Amino acid sequence: MRRDAKPFAPEQNTSFRKVVVTGGLGFVGARVASRLASMENVEELVIFDRVTYAADFRRLGYPFSGKSLPILRGDIRSVSDVSRALEGSDAVIHLAAETHVPRSIVNPELFFDVNVVGTETLLNAARDLGVKKFIHVSTHQVYGSGRGALKETAPLRPETPYATSKAMAEEAVIQAAQTGLNATILRPVTTVGAGQHSEKRIPRLVIEALRRQRLSLEADGRTERSYLPVGDLSAAICQLLCLPSSENLSVYNLGGEERLSDLRVAKRIYDLAGARTGLRFVKEQGSGEPAACLNDKAIRALGYRQNGFFDEELRALYGAYLSRADRLLQAS
Repeated sequence: MRRDAKPFAPEQNTSFRKVVVTGGLGFVGARVASRLASMENVEELVIFDRVTYAADFRRLGYPFSGKSLPILRGDIRSVSDVSRALEGSDAVIHLAAETHVPRSIVNPELFFDVNVVGTETLLNAARDLGVKKFIHVSTHQVYGSGRGALKETAPLRPETPYATSKAMAEEAVIQAAQTGLNATILRPVTTVGAGQHSEKRIPRLVIEALRRQRLSLEADGRTERSYLPVGDLSAAICQLLCLPSSENLSVYNLGGEERLSDLRVAKRIYDLAGARTGLRFVKEQGSGEPAACLNDKAIRALGYRQNGFFDEELRALYGAYLSRADRLLQAS
């Protein structure tokens, strides 16, 4: 079942000769590339990706309307790699980042290097090469665990190395906008859907259910989080790309319409698995995400409406891992 609201479709009255998607082999990046490939106002689309453990070429199994899709392997921290990728481009959608919170605790240097230095390298090249639009996809985690529905003007209070690195990257974007670059910062809540890496919370719980293991919930499992279908995030990014802007800098929150506790998520996974495998409650350093609630009235004023549902994304994700159940069971 779909929502009756009209999907948030991008206007196509602004043309782009070349759009570069950094991290285009990632969970969100591949969905964005898929949408861009179907847009008539995008002449050329380029994926720029370091091809780390989090990249997956299978995510590009979407129809690309016959449009050429160059994939450039490179590092956003490399001036030469970035210059090669951005040459001739007029728009950049920046999704390349180290993202897993627990790994940021173990190796914060990598996160600051990739997320901050890499963003600065991209911004410098974008200004030098005359890029018309730069969209930086950040995270709700820059707010920390604030109370109430936080607006874009709320102070940033990151609580993990990952969130801090993303807040610092935002500062670099703001500085670039002050020197003339047209930039947009988007702060989405936790995204969910098929193709998500197994280290993330929902895929990990699904895999545990398929292995008939107890589901690992943090603390007492009552912490509530907002979830955003990946299709809605990719739609919002493409809309913001085409949005005319009279200011050099725009900042938008992007929330999710369902706010679920881990216990409720576990029940829905049980329902899909057809069995209750039990629960275990854990507390690992840096394993959680701040549960900030976002006020996203600003992007809704542009016409954005969520079109997907958590349950359908969970079913798609569960089905994808179920198709690989034999390998998952062998690895358990």
